[in-house]
Amino acid sequence: MRRLIPIICFLLVVLQLAAQMLPEWTNAASRKMYYPLEAYYTGYAEGEQQKGEALEDAISRLKDAARAELASTIRTTVEQTIDSRTQSDLVQSTRDFEEQIKETFSVETRISSSIKDIQGLQIEAYRNPSNGTIAAFAYVKRQTLVNQLTRRIAMLSGKAENEWQQAFSNYEQGQKTQARSHAESGMAQLTQLEDLQSLLAIVDEFADEETLQTAQTQTLKRQLTDMLSQLRNAVAVYLQCDAKLIDRNYPALRGAVEGALSEIGVSFVDDPTAADWAVYITASAQEYTKTDFGSVSNYTAFIEAHLDIERLSDKKRIYSNSITSKNKSHTKGFDHAAREAYKEITPQIQSIIQSQIAQ
Repeated sequence: MRRLIPIICFLLVVLQLAAQMLPEWTNAASRKMYYPLEAYYTGYAEGEQQKGEALEDAISRLKDAARAELASTIRTTVEQTIDSRTQSDLVQSTRDFEEQIKETFSVETRISSSIKDIQGLQIEAYRNPSNGTIAAFAYVKRQTLVNQLTRRIAMLSGKAENEWQQAFSNYEQGQKTQARSHAESGMAQLTQLEDLQSLLAIVDEFADEETLQTAQTQTLKRQLTDMLSQLRNAVAVYLQCDAKLIDRNYPALRGAVEGALSEIGVSFVDDPTAADWAVYITASAQEYTKTDFGSVSNYTAFIEAHLDIERLSDKKRIYSNSITSKNKSHTKGFDHAAREAYKEITPQIQSIIQSQIAQ
């Protein structure tokens, strides 16, 4: 009996310490007290480590569940806010934007993706040593969320404006491929920006058009849309391609080059005076070795190609170089080996042309 008393006392101390270490947010009443709904968005999840599941994976799973619960809390707030707003509450100039909010946030995933990477979002986890349960708690202060959204809107607006300025500069200089790249990047920035604007309009009842930057966004979107419309298939290339497969023509090289460049908005013309660029390719397959192994022969070939690229706006040759493929082998003959060599060198040719006409 005397031996049991110290053991019992020790266990009591351990249980007391464990209780003291228990985070306050694991208790529902404490969460309401320390993280009130009027000041925080929160999400809570609790569960057990599944059979065969690593502890780290279990914690990660429950953190994701807590994050999803927080997103659900914001979604509920969004739905309640939209339902409570009447047409008479809306300023005429923001009616269109209100309709956009209703459409944008009718889908849960749009909200989840909008808040996923906000820096103010905190997620904690705790494993109770007494019963092995794992709890996870996600929270973000409402004002922190507003501040983060405001900063990100300003940042993305600046990035989109920079992309537009660069696209316009490239377009004026006749660099249409690069202009299109910057314009598409600017549109991608605006897509993210519009999601954040819509969310901020919900979580911050005091957000005005200046904070949301809706006017700038609409102007940029119109400018970028117009430019992309003008740039669609706007880069015109005059292509001459003389490719040989041992003793005959190899039209597949021209087809592969045209196909790859068409995907990035390049069109091909037969009249060089109507083109922005002229590309000249001369390629030929070279027999290298034939090696016999009993009744089997191994044929090796390689490709030599020369590439010239001229910018027709100022008649300047901006690229002139030769490239060679590695030796490729085949047991069916030199032409089969040469085809393998063409497969290797064709992507290199495509990459060179694309990089040069994007300057």
